[in-house]
Amino acid sequence: MKRYVVVETLDQLKAVSDSLRLQIITMLVKEEYTGKQLATLLSLSPSKVHYHLKELESHGFVEVVRTEEKNGIVQKFYRAVAYDFKVSDDLLPSLREDSILLQETMINHLRSGINRLYNAPDESFMLFSDQEDRPPAIAASSEVRAPRKEIFAWLKKYQALLEELSEMEDRYLERIATGEAEDTVENFYMVTVGFMTNERYYVAEDESLPDNYEHQQSEFKHYTSKIVVKKKKEENGDEHSGDN
Repeated sequence: MKRYVVVETLDQLKAVSDSLRLQIITMLVKEEYTGKQLATLLSLSPSKVHYHLKELESHGFVEVVRTEEKNGIVQKFYRAVAYDFKVSDDLLPSLREDSILLQETMINHLRSGINRLYNAPDESFMLFSDQEDRPPAIAASSEVRAPRKEIFAWLKKYQALLEELSEMEDRYLERIATGEAEDTVENFYMVTVGFMTNERYYVAEDESLPDNYEHQQSEFKHYTSKIVVKKKKEENGDEHSGDN
C-alpha cells in the first residue's frame, strides 16, 4: 500500500468528499473486503456499497487486490490504494470556498478513532494501575478563546511536537533493524481535531471543587487530572469526611 494518493481533479475531490466513502476507504486501509462483506459491516445494501466502491475505484482510491470464486460467483476483494491523500495545488482555486472536504475528513478521523478505541485491548486503558504498568494515554477536550494569530502560533508548536513523535518512531525502527532494541509491536494512536467555532459549551460560574476535595498535584496549571481528585486532610492528618 502507498502512503499517498494525490487528488488532481474536481471529480476525484467530489468522489472522496463523502462520509460513507471515506469510511469505506478507512476500512479498506486496515484490510481487504468484498462489497458484500462491507455491506454487512456497514448495515447497508450490497448494491449501495458496490456503487460507492465503483466510484472510488474509478477515481483511483481503491483497487481490486484479488478475486476468489465461490459457488460459481467471482468475488472481488478491495483494498485502499493508500492510507492518506493530498490535494494538488491546481485545485486550490476551487477549494477556497469549500468546507465539505475538511469537515468530512475531520468526521472520518473521529469515526476511525472511536472504532480503534473500542477495538484496543483492555490494558490500554488501565488508568488506575501501578505507575510502572500504566500505559501512555491522553484524553482532552477544551475551548480556548484567543486571537487567531496566537492560535496559529500554538498550532505551529503542536505540529513540531507531532514531528518529534515521527522522529521518535524513526529512531526506534533503526534500533530494531540493528538489533539494539526489541520490537514491542505496540503503537501509540492519537487523533487530533481542532477548529474555530462561535459556540462555547464549557462555562462555569464556579470552577472550584467541593470544599472537602482538591486536585491532585500537577506541574500544569490548567491541564490537571479530570478524573481523580483527592480528599483534603484535616490538620491532624485525618481525611476530611465531608460531614457537618
